[in-house]
Amino acid sequence: MGADCGPAAITDAPLEDMACSGHLPEYFASFLRNIPNGHPFLSGHEKNQLSHSKHSFKLVEGLGARPDILVVIHHYRPFWIRSFEGPDPDVTVYLAYGPECAAPLPGSGRLSEPECRPEGAYLRDFTLYRVDKGGVPKDVTAELAPPAPRLAGDEGRRYGRYVRATGDAVDGDIQLDISRLAYVPALRWVLRPVQEGEYTPPGMPSSDARAFKDDYWGTGNVAHFGFLVWNGRRMASRERVPSALWPCRSSGLPTCDQGYESSADRYLD
Repeated sequence: MGADCGPAAITDAPLEDMACSGHLPEYFASFLRNIPNGHPFLSGHEKNQLSHSKHSFKLVEGLGARPDILVVIHHYRPFWIRSFEGPDPDVTVYLAYGPECAAPLPGSGRLSEPECRPEGAYLRDFTLYRVDKGGVPKDVTAELAPPAPRLAGDEGRRYGRYVRATGDAVDGDIQLDISRLAYVPALRWVLRPVQEGEYTPPGMPSSDARAFKDDYWGTGNVAHFGFLVWNGRRMASRERVPSALWPCRSSGLPTCDQGYESSADRYLD
């Protein structure tokens, strides 16, 4: 496709890996150009401009005849899209995250005119679109994805100490780990301890009912709230997955990072 696929890696999540830089395939560019007008923060001019621009992307082996594509859209706010293919070659599903609206528009001191997503939407709210051959993108989020997880029982009180100095945790503290989208069609719901100002949270004990060791998150534990896995037709919730569906982040290397041990994660079979 005329893209530059040299040895350089990029650091923009979730494409923290070796990547190509160039124009998107026409079917993907067409999706970007035709995202419904209700998609947050994108004007018609932006969509047209972005569909003809160069972006960083990676082809990922998926469940269809053609590869999935993960692309970081070069926008002034975080914005990425991951396509998912399946057994029907005439259907492609796209997961779109962003653009976020936390930053002012360039050259202005205000936010963009469209309303931002509700507070707590960061790495939690996404949109799934389905494109049938020759058709326009259709929002199928409610149809093809389960609702985001919520804190149950006393979990708000139990996890509050890990995310803020005072108060309970809220549902929005459960966020998506998108770090494996460059390799597999899977995401993960997690609640991670967060340092807030001068507050340093205590370590989460291994005895916690949801705790697991995340090799890419310091030395402490993280709370697990399930996986979200593309099965060829929809996003399905899974409590556990095979380790192949949650691999190490190789960053283009033939082997896993030194010290990585999948058996330390008790939710991987």
